[in-house]
Amino acid sequence: MSDQFWAKSSGETIVHHTQQLLTNYDQIRDYYPEIPVNWDLLRLICQYHDLGKMNHLFQEKIREGVMRKEGEIPHALLSIAFFPIKQLREHYSQGELKAAVYAIALHHERNFSQIEMDQYKHEIALLKEPAESFLFEEIGLSKPIDIKRPSVKYYSLKHKLSSGDECFGDYVKLKGLLNRIDYTASGGYKIEYPADFLNKNMPKVRESWREKHSDPSIDWNEMQKYVQVHQEDNLIVIGQTGLGKTEAGLLWIGDNKGFFTLPLRTAINAIYERIRKGISDEDKYQEQVGILHSDSLAVLLAEQEENKEVELDQLESYLTETRGWSLPLTITTLDQTFDFVYHYAGFEQKLATFAYSKVVIDEIQMYSPDLLAYLIKGLKEIQDFGGKFLVMTATLPPYLLDLFEKRGLNWKMNDQPFLNQGLLERHHLQILEEGISAETVAELYHSGNLLVICNTVRKAKEIYQELQKLVDDVPIHLIHSQFIRKDRQDKESAIQKFADEKQVGIWVATQVVEASLDIDFDLLVTELSELNGLFQRMGRCYRKRPLAECKQPNVYVFDGGENVTSGISNSEQAVVHQEIFSLSKEALRKKGTGIFHELDKMSLIEQTYTTEKMKSTAYYERIETMLHWLSAIEDDNKNPAEVRKLFRNIQSRNIIPESVYTAFRGEIDDCIRILSSSLRELESTDEKNLRMFKRKKKAELENYMMAIPEWLFRKCLKQNQVRCEQIGRFDQIFFVEGKYESEIGFQVLKGEEESNFF
Repeated sequence: MSDQFWAKSSGETIVHHTQQLLTNYDQIRDYYPEIPVNWDLLRLICQYHDLGKMNHLFQEKIREGVMRKEGEIPHALLSIAFFPIKQLREHYSQGELKAAVYAIALHHERNFSQIEMDQYKHEIALLKEPAESFLFEEIGLSKPIDIKRPSVKYYSLKHKLSSGDECFGDYVKLKGLLNRIDYTASGGYKIEYPADFLNKNMPKVRESWREKHSDPSIDWNEMQKYVQVHQEDNLIVIGQTGLGKTEAGLLWIGDNKGFFTLPLRTAINAIYERIRKGISDEDKYQEQVGILHSDSLAVLLAEQEENKEVELDQLESYLTETRGWSLPLTITTLDQTFDFVYHYAGFEQKLATFAYSKVVIDEIQMYSPDLLAYLIKGLKEIQDFGGKFLVMTATLPPYLLDLFEKRGLNWKMNDQPFLNQGLLERHHLQILEEGISAETVAELYHSGNLLVICNTVRKAKEIYQELQKLVDDVPIHLIHSQFIRKDRQDKESAIQKFADEKQVGIWVATQVVEASLDIDFDLLVTELSELNGLFQRMGRCYRKRPLAECKQPNVYVFDGGENVTSGISNSEQAVVHQEIFSLSKEALRKKGTGIFHELDKMSLIEQTYTTEKMKSTAYYERIETMLHWLSAIEDDNKNPAEVRKLFRNIQSRNIIPESVYTAFRGEIDDCIRILSSSLRELESTDEKNLRMFKRKKKAELENYMMAIPEWLFRKCLKQNQVRCEQIGRFDQIFFVEGKYESEIGFQVLKGEEESNFF
């Protein structure tokens, strides 16, 4: 007998492909034996999952190179006919076997609604002939005694398992791990790398602190020691800004598979760089830490420019393994990880991975109501499946703790917040009961460096332009979200350098600096948004130094007087809902001007954001509504593309301003030409890896893009200010008329409504 049955059009056989699965199975079991799955059953479904491919129609289809044959039954449905339920009943329960059969039958997401039962039975009957010559012993199986469709006790053709089914947990873990094992076998990359570098290398961080301060007695602080003691627990940790929460999160993860999630890409990039250069093994970082967000390719390409030895092939492999969750530590965003809460087709591999992972949630106070709902539901499912979570924050609203408890989350928490005793008083705050104005800002600035934070892009532009007329001989800069990517990156580097070198001048900004940049200014002038946001902003001033003297304020807060500050309303475009703003303003005025001790900040949050005060707000109602909705639709079997759109709650559109296109027409046209070309059309180039070459060009094109609010995009569309160009078969790019300057950003319309964009 010969190995004649193909699994793929490349000529790879079913036997060889299955052997690859068993290699990956052994690897994941070696690295993570603690995964809460029935290992023997998982091995069995790896052996049986593709046996249905030996049917004559599949073999004809794959050899002829066609998409489908008339009367063909999806191979996974034929594979379950080989599964020896009768013999296995001695070793496994009915629920376990049902979970295994469903895992095999649904390991590819297919629509079974058109399948005729007679045709299904007929194709099963025809399997006896190829089974006679199939090399079962090569994949560790005996020749089947009989080949037949499982009874409805174990599988029903049109039925999908849901959270109401008793065997749902087993099914999710079996199918999710089968999917990962299968995809990595097909993709030719490792399913897992060992999680063995954090426990070994974290002491290097402590040693670097000792060297920097010439003090050999420096040790982990109380917060960092607390998480080490409680590595096996779910935790909520409240700790003052600047206490080393990143290090605490990594110490808690230890030598386990870990995901470190943050809301802002700039913060993710910074932490990734710190781990890559200062904690991972220098020559093995690509096997230890990955970065995953919508712009991660650009970060990796910049890294490649820095290190010329990294070939595009290596980069492609690294990117594939990062996206496949193969690395022990991934620094990422919520939308890349927690979309499994929708239970879309194929969600199981994410949840099955979380079943043996530890997840750090940092900066929880920055999430919108929708994302908080996803987070709460996701953490509950991770907990139920055996994973662990750590929520870290400088300020935690009590209503969130109540929501966690109400939804069945379990955690441990220190009795008191963790504080830096040497930095308890960093901010002397003065409330100005008026709207922010450039004239007042100019009067407050005398020397050193000043950071001005506005709630909206429009207000930031206005203050910046007026300050330029009012303040002489002092450099004034502007940063917000409405810059094309390459200008935004330049500005982020510039403000970081400005703060590090203690340069003299003024930076006007929006919320983009709230939690994403490790900057320290002498003076902060800000509009009030709400208390969490205010305290985050205060962390950009006297970040790691105590007040030198208490007479002069170092933080000025404009609270709008009798009105609201910019970006505050009851509309969906609001930066902050008016009810939350009003609660914050009332609490701030009650506390009054003066020195804000760290405990004062935490106490204000506790007193202001209670469930009692919050439950009547539209913000709180949105969280509750989303939680109910997520539970109601979780078994609707949505497709992944639909979920991505829902999850990101798309409020913005990536565009290229027409004036940017005019300025960089050659570079942009070159990118579009290459992206529109097929791989065959590009074979005449000198590039060796054409797929990565196209990805690289896509990242280059994105350098000229920026996001504008969806409502503004639609308005421009109505006024014929949008030009669309097709890129290949599936993508398109939008060019929008408007004025763009690298110092000011984008201005699309006269009299544009105020945007909530940062």
